[in-house]
Amino acid sequence: MTLSSQSKVNIASGMIRVSAVLYLVYYYLNGGRSASFQIALATCIALGILLLLALFIRRGYKWAKWLLLGLLILTITPDAINLPATFKANFYAGCIAVIIDLLQIGALVLLFMPGKEKPVAEDAE
Repeated sequence: MTLSSQSKVNIASGMIRVSAVLYLVYYYLNGGRSASFQIALATCIALGILLLLALFIRRGYKWAKWLLLGLLILTITPDAINLPATFKANFYAGCIAVIIDLLQIGALVLLFMPGKEKPVAEDAE
């Protein structure tokens, strides 16, 4: 089964939005109530960036997938390094962190997959 380009964009945008909601849950599971102002502000900025990326992707901006790729390259390594400590501190937060990363990677894969091409009609004479 192949998906059209528009359906891939819509699915990827939805996956990014779900990851943004899960990021908020992750923040609260990691002690969001006792977090400092800087951590709360960084979380709000990250949520805003994710939601804006989802909006730009749904509207069809091609540069948004490249920005998502750059952000994932910058964030996936620290996430992978901190994952054992996250699981040790809170198992559910670790599971959500893995799901967030998988959703974002899945959205990125969908965005870079080639679209379904329409068959070329032969000229009828």
